Amino acid sequence: MLAASAVLLVVACNPLGAGRPSLPAPPHPVVQGPVVAAIRRTGVLRVASDLSYPPLAYHDGTSPGGFEIDLAGLLAKALGARLDVVDTPRAAMRPGVAGADLFISQLTRGDAPGLSSPPYYVMRQAILWREGESPVPDRALRGLRLAVQARSRGQTVAEQLGVAPAVVTYAPIEALGAVSRGQAQAAIADLPLVVEYARTHRRLVVSSGRWVEVPLVVVVRQDAPDLLAFTSAAIRELEQTGGLARLRQRWHL
Repeated sequence: MLAASAVLLVVACNPLGAGRPSLPAPPHPVVQGPVVAAIRRTGVLRVASDLSYPPLAYHDGTSPGGFEIDLAGLLAKALGARLDVVDTPRAAMRPGVAGADLFISQLTRGDAPGLSSPPYYVMRQAILWREGESPVPDRALRGLRLAVQARSRGQTVAEQLGVAPAVVTYAPIEALGAVSRGQAQAAIADLPLVVEYARTHRRLVVSSGRWVEVPLVVVVRQDAPDLLAFTSAAIRELEQTGGLARLRQRWHL
């Protein structure tokens, strides 16, 4: 059964991130190692991120922005380095991609080869409906035209519910767009993405369900255990000092 539903009839909206709180202070891990030293020496931290997931990571004009980009920026500051974000589709994330040191892109353990940090956010799924469509119990979804992104958590939820999606897309925004265009009655995707889409498009409804929540982690290149230790210590410090909570507040997560 659906745990809750919230109606979002978007009649007006502010630009994404408008009036957001300031960033927390960067963490100060004391971890040392060869890869950490190399990043400090070059002054650049390269992070692969899929910039098609507002408000987590997206193109903010000519620059990347979002919750995960802010987190990457804090890690770069902690290293005394400049952040270099490489826009990389999640499906293409693998060792050696763009020479990335870190992968920060709505990843769970095992989504991309590498070493995994402690969680920095817990992701839930949600359903986007057209206005006039009534949210239904999980079992009734089998009779609807459902849209999902290929190889996504939304597709996994649909499969667990025994639903064969009618529309399968490459990008998550395309799955949500199928609802707006009338190609699908509903779409399942990550909650922040669904809420942001509903905020910027008219006549849509959002509901959430009792599905497994998954922790998101930073994936570190396989040959950099010292960078993993640094990143893990930084995330723990941000959790303990309220920095992660402030980032979530900053992006309404």
